[in-house]
Amino acid sequence: MLKEAIYHKSDSTYAYPLNEKRLCIKLRTKKNDLKRVTLCYGDRYEPVSPITIFEKDMDLTYRDELFDYFEIIIEPDFNRICYYFRLEDENEVLIYSQRRFYETPPMDRNRYFMFSCICKGDLYEGHKWWTQSVFYQIFVDRFNKEKIDDNWFMDPTPERIFGGNLKGIIDKLDYLEDLGVNCIYLTPIFESKSNHKYDTLDYYKIDRGFGDEETFRELVEACHSRGIRVVLDAVFNHTSSNFFAFRDAIERGKESPYFDWYFIKNRDEYKTFGYTKLMPKLNTASEGTKRYLLDIGRYWVEKYDIDGWRLDVANEIDHKFWRSFREEIKRVKSDAIIIGEVWDGAESYLQGDQFDSAMNYPFMYILLEYFAKGSIDLQKFDWEINNLFVRYRMDIRKNLLNLLDSHDTSRFLYECGNDVERLKSAVFYMMTTIGIPMIFYGDEAGISGANDPDCRRTMNFDNINYDLHSFYKKLIKIRRGSSALMEGEYRTVKVTDSLYAYRRVTEDEEVVCVFNNGDREEEFILENCGKVVSELLSEAKYICDEGRLKLSTKPGDKYIFRCQPPEN
Repeated sequence: MLKEAIYHKSDSTYAYPLNEKRLCIKLRTKKNDLKRVTLCYGDRYEPVSPITIFEKDMDLTYRDELFDYFEIIIEPDFNRICYYFRLEDENEVLIYSQRRFYETPPMDRNRYFMFSCICKGDLYEGHKWWTQSVFYQIFVDRFNKEKIDDNWFMDPTPERIFGGNLKGIIDKLDYLEDLGVNCIYLTPIFESKSNHKYDTLDYYKIDRGFGDEETFRELVEACHSRGIRVVLDAVFNHTSSNFFAFRDAIERGKESPYFDWYFIKNRDEYKTFGYTKLMPKLNTASEGTKRYLLDIGRYWVEKYDIDGWRLDVANEIDHKFWRSFREEIKRVKSDAIIIGEVWDGAESYLQGDQFDSAMNYPFMYILLEYFAKGSIDLQKFDWEINNLFVRYRMDIRKNLLNLLDSHDTSRFLYECGNDVERLKSAVFYMMTTIGIPMIFYGDEAGISGANDPDCRRTMNFDNINYDLHSFYKKLIKIRRGSSALMEGEYRTVKVTDSLYAYRRVTEDEEVVCVFNNGDREEEFILENCGKVVSELLSEAKYICDEGRLKLSTKPGDKYIFRCQPPEN
């Protein structure tokens, strides 16, 4: 037993409440090291000694290149819990408690791991509309405008403004509704001189090139009438250098009431976003800055009933500010979603006290490596995906905003060498795995392009790849019609050189997804499978008898089976 690999930490992503009665416990061990892990737990305040110990075997849920991860949900009648783990391999049995190893359980219950109390104020509340969504990101200047002219089809540059606007989005709501997306996320719409609007001049004004406040209200109401949510982009890390507070601070120095809103050394030296002097960085530790930005966050939710915020450069702003931001927004609209832009792992932001979700760039990179570049094999793909999922709490990982590309990256189709079939394989996986799918406008139409500015080409509704569009549309419909695909847990079923299979499971539904991404035919057999109710994506030739699913697959095949959950 490799003791160095065994890890658990109480009151963390390894031990957290799902509600007032349910507690999730996770343990990490060396891969293929243990044959059995048992959680032993009891009431820390039971007035007898020794206390009553309850035992439940833990499930091996995820496996990456180095480790196995065991998880379990317990529902005790008490909420002040102490616990330890009994670990068994081929040669020995050990007790693991408070990061120490024993041959027998400690006599003193205070030497156990402790979840001191499940406190109502610490509980995280998710909302079904999040997991039931398919997001569509719109770069407003490039999506649509009322009158398309020849200039619309010019090549994008960092400075060129094309004139896409809010009315143009309203005019294409039929298109979005028909595609099946039910949440649009708009890049910044507030007053700015740039085409991207990430250098805000006025957070309380819609940029005049996009429309006005009444047009925006019309957009939100039109979306809501169709069951489409609206999420806005907030840039609270920095402003334009022409923003009123920065101008005053530069002109008046320390006499300005806004001087501590920024990090100013002198007129020519101050902290910025990246290295551009045009975007000075805000100091969110300043009470004045904090109050101003919190008011903005609340204003657009209260006045226009938006459904959430995507937060730009979120990982360069202090956690204390984000905790306050969450409190402010949730007080106004409890089901508003808060999504952080965090390019690396977002674990410290996704513990229930700050964000509900993060733009899942690690997911994007894994899919780029496998589907687009072919730089990793299926086994490595599976390890990386399992490692990604297990980083987060069970109740939060299903909220991760999965993406293939965005306004900040090259198009996935471009990275695929413009091979549409490779893009389809990645889309298939994104639509059937854990997390909320996000489509960057035009991916479904076949838009390609290198990194910024080329990825920000204008949408051409007269030149849509309808085969690709139909594929997106069908998968969106399948996902939104399946509780298991939207909310189910994920388990790898089979990995070979060519074939990959995984399960998505809820209490009332099981979905089995299979794709053959190799160059040879391969048979897939799944034992202990529930009765196949339907094959959702294509007509498959399969045999399902007495809980055994047998399927012959060819290169390029993709299958989604809806099953009755097998009886325990």
